[in-house]
Amino acid sequence: MKRQVLSILMLAAAATTTKAQTVTDSVMLGVGYTNQVWYSLANDEQGSAAKNNWDIAFDVVNIMSSIHINSASGVMLWNYPKGDKTAWATVDTNGLSTWDPRYNTDTSWAVGAMGAYADPSNWLDVDWGQYDMSTHQITGDSIYIITLVTGDYKKLYIEKLSGGTFYFKFANLDGSSEKSEQVNKSQFVGKNLGYYSISGETAVNREPDADKWDLVFTQYTAFIPIPYTITGVLQNRGVSVAKAANIPNKASYTGWQAHSFMSEINTIGWDWKTHVGMGVYSVQDSLIFFAGVNKQAGADIWKLIFTGFEAADGKFVFTKQKIAAASVQDIEGRTATMALYPNPANGSNVQVVYNLQANSKRAMLQVTDIAGRTVFAQQLDKTAGTHTYMLPNSFGSGLYIVSVTTDAGRVQQKLVVN
Repeated sequence: MKRQVLSILMLAAAATTTKAQTVTDSVMLGVGYTNQVWYSLANDEQGSAAKNNWDIAFDVVNIMSSIHINSASGVMLWNYPKGDKTAWATVDTNGLSTWDPRYNTDTSWAVGAMGAYADPSNWLDVDWGQYDMSTHQITGDSIYIITLVTGDYKKLYIEKLSGGTFYFKFANLDGSSEKSEQVNKSQFVGKNLGYYSISGETAVNREPDADKWDLVFTQYTAFIPIPYTITGVLQNRGVSVAKAANIPNKASYTGWQAHSFMSEINTIGWDWKTHVGMGVYSVQDSLIFFAGVNKQAGADIWKLIFTGFEAADGKFVFTKQKIAAASVQDIEGRTATMALYPNPANGSNVQVVYNLQANSKRAMLQVTDIAGRTVFAQQLDKTAGTHTYMLPNSFGSGLYIVSVTTDAGRVQQKLVVN
């Protein structure tokens, strides 16, 4: 990795503590895009790993339960349509080519291919299993057919998530070579995902601690609109990104406050570059990304401009500049401030009190459950000022995320219903 200081005026540097020098950096995935690279805007590359050394990955953050697949390395997944978990011994894959494959979402780390297809009418359903309110255990009810990075086919059953441990088993389609395994979240403390190689029959600790990186340069499946493997950039949990397009003076522009910060992990994504033929890519002119890197004490605002992409070795070239040290409220508070009362809720309606700093073209209230499913949505008053909305008391016991999204971004809080 090469770093080059483009320009710096020593007098200006002495006069300010928020704006830093502009630095050119590059990240390389390698020929064939064989690696993925985790990157810190403040501290550069934090780690890399072969993209094909895992098959499935478990969300190990707090109470999360979703499971990802390595679709960028050829892993495919189907929910077995001919029976539930009781059909394990009699799996029949005739007709597989007509089954609908399942994919990770490309907008959230919390929603993998086993987790994205839950029944929206049943809040206890997490897709691969059912949540038990009395035991706080998820018991699997689905069989999956999976192709591995090796191309081999297996049947897979996620048996349960209990006490922070995922229990699962897999076997050849004919039932031979069955193996039961466990992945405990404690094996991956501080990480986003705990990885597992079914072909290697081993857990894989492959990503840096979540507080060490901001962006990951990688291949992933996007929906454009059909699922397609692309090469791009995803942001970490806790990182908000704003996209500023059509900025003629992008070299000197620092007006991050005028743009909407989004938490969707594909906000940078892949489409800032265009393939013009013969392995050559052009980069969108007049495009800037601002990244709000949330830390415990607030957020640093970074200005990020992509200047090139080299297909031969998967090389991303960009400039970065730290332009401000802001509080989290500077980023999210511009959207709305929000309070929930009572919280926890005990069978009563919940008041959502929110304040908009300015008029907005949209103001959407959304409630999602632990599986990442939207269980309630409502358009809100979009005018500036303080407003109150009363949530219904129809939610079952559990943990929810309540969010308000406006033109300027999103603010969210956890809601506990007893």
